[in-house]
Amino acid sequence: MENLFAWITELNKTDHTGFAILTVVTMSGLGLVLGSTIELFFKILGIKTNKIDIHH
Repeated sequence: MENLFAWITELNKTDHTGFAILTVVTMSGLGLVLGSTIELFFKILGIKTNKIDIHH
């Protein structure tokens, strides 16, 4: 794990574009995992999330 942190730190120092891409991919992955986990949790609880009715 230390090597991973060292690599990320070195990437930030040497290649800002690569670090930016790594950051975007990491945040997208975390969002996907979080969203999927919440959807699964709602499905287990029986909460329907497929349709939202908006009445004006």
